[in-house]
Amino acid sequence: MSGSTVRSVVVGVDASTHAGEALDWAADEAALRGAPLRIAHAWTPAPHRVPGKDGVAVATGMIQAAEEMLARAGVRVKERHSGLRVDFEVLPEEAVPGLIRLAQDADLLVVGSRGLSRFSSVLIGSVSQSLVAHAPCPVVVFRGAPDAIGPAAAAAAVEPGDGATAPGPGAVVLGAAPGEVAGPVEFAFAEADRRAVSLLAVHTWMYPVSYSGFMVMPPDDSDQRNGEETRDLLEVLATARKEYPDVKVFTEVGMNEPATTLVRLSAGAGLVVLGANRHRNRFALPIGSVAQQVLHYAHAPVAVVPHGHR
Repeated sequence: MSGSTVRSVVVGVDASTHAGEALDWAADEAALRGAPLRIAHAWTPAPHRVPGKDGVAVATGMIQAAEEMLARAGVRVKERHSGLRVDFEVLPEEAVPGLIRLAQDADLLVVGSRGLSRFSSVLIGSVSQSLVAHAPCPVVVFRGAPDAIGPAAAAAAVEPGDGATAPGPGAVVLGAAPGEVAGPVEFAFAEADRRAVSLLAVHTWMYPVSYSGFMVMPPDDSDQRNGEETRDLLEVLATARKEYPDVKVFTEVGMNEPATTLVRLSAGAGLVVLGANRHRNRFALPIGSVAQQVLHYAHAPVAVVPHGHR
């Protein structure tokens, strides 16, 4: 295992159901890591500006409500993990800059997929998307899917035997892009190691298409291509496998759309791990189309790890 210094797990909360579930997940994760949990709630008086004494009263009331929310969150955490160190932070600013500021000194940032919003049909909120695109540390977006397995349950799951041909329940699923860098790979192995579950490394490839539904070249050499892609994947995993020898590794390589495959394999997983393929082109999605789709539709929490993170 890596001997890196353990820093805090930060979780952003509001009054939404997703935030409460994310809080539980973050508390379990902090307990597994032996790390303190930092619970944060952001508020800003900007949408509620009232002049004079009334404005002061509104701001005071909002601060009190935020502190009460954090106190309730602390009680909820202590009921799950009585010995866990818990700190609180009221952020007098918008959620995104406030949480990014806290993330500077954190090992992990956890948020629900949606906060309180008028648009309940939105699958992933703007705060979650912005944090994934800009936070300096790994961000876990908890979607609250009914078949998602939390860290504590995943750690208690039965590990498949030596002859197993598929990962057991609560496995960590790693989406490995071509030439994937060390950060997401090491993060995925570390998560699997602390949960004592297996890791499923997934790599897909596609032939070029001339237009939707039709390939430029037939897949007659798919076996040869799968072999080449598998060798490339094993090279990407080699260093982490040496560092985490107790993690049982499975691989899935094939011709398919990467997001479709990862969403399918996320069912019953404990965590899906992706690299943050961030774009600075103003005409591109900020985190890449695969991560965007997986964040919207995965059946398990999704961790997006900045490239270069260690």
